[in-house]
Amino acid sequence: MTAFFQTPIVVLANGRFPSNVIPLQILDEAGTVICTDGSADTLLQFERTPHVIIGDLDSTKLKKSDFKGLWIPDQDQYKTDLQKTLEWCLLNNLNEIAVLGAMGEREDHSLGNLHVLAEFSEKMTVHFITDFARIYCVKGQQTFQSKKGQQISITAVEEVSSITTKGLKYALNNELFPPACNGISNEAEGDEFSINTSHPVWLFINHPE
Repeated sequence: MTAFFQTPIVVLANGRFPSNVIPLQILDEAGTVICTDGSADTLLQFERTPHVIIGDLDSTKLKKSDFKGLWIPDQDQYKTDLQKTLEWCLLNNLNEIAVLGAMGEREDHSLGNLHVLAEFSEKMTVHFITDFARIYCVKGQQTFQSKKGQQISITAVEEVSSITTKGLKYALNNELFPPACNGISNEAEGDEFSINTSHPVWLFINHPE
């Protein structure tokens, strides 16, 4: 079933619609756009058409009869529409996902979506792109591209017993790292940096100026 979907795969959540050129370019270059419920209405307002709509479908004003793409209702009230959408992606072997619109409106939704990112980063390659940053959830060792002076922030999802960074101005070396704000506003020293962490952390790579 994967062959039906064109890559790259972009999920549009129902938070703030992007205005920065970086997420907008990602949206324009998407092979498949999957909307969570009411985000489909917002996408249409910006003269773009979703390929798939998923959720309990209580927010969208669209009708199934008016939509030519895949219409996938899921009434599970114990999961958010973003969770339902990423689960559907996994079931269809869509394992590399960029998520737009996950942040920037209700604070409780933004925080909840960060935890959804932490949940699904263990199962697939997924990250958020906002008007300000790319957001990842990292566990183990990973290397990321950067530009000298680019702002980088790291916050712990849970108590981290060991974290080491290379290529950042304020280095961490096999240190304890609690869920606090002591990893905010670090800075890339060159064109890449790496993190090695025993437990998951959220990584915010601010867009270069």
